[in-house]
Amino acid sequence: MSLQQIDTMIDFVIARISDTPNGYRAVVRDMATQWPDVTGAQIVFVLVSAAHAFERVFEVPSEPRTEVQQTFRIAALLASDLFALQQRSNFAPTGRDLLSYWQESDPYFLTL
Repeated sequence: MSLQQIDTMIDFVIARISDTPNGYRAVVRDMATQWPDVTGAQIVFVLVSAAHAFERVFEVPSEPRTEVQQTFRIAALLASDLFALQQRSNFAPTGRDLLSYWQESDPYFLTL
């Protein structure tokens, strides 16, 4: 994954989470669909990077923003799915693998 692609993905996440109060809800599913060949770990990295960037620009220190908290939360939940896939001997699951896993075993991100 190039730095340009990472920046594009971070911009994508920031746009989604700032678009509506619930913009975080579909962002993981949309990323897996739009970038099916990137690894789940890369998606987690992008989510955390985007949340951090959003936090640095928009957050008042005493008032954490919902968008930031929810983006960190979905990054953690995605990491759980990655662990489950790794237990199935898939050690570098991609967006495509995540979509399949969600359809077969855990539809949380498909219905979020």
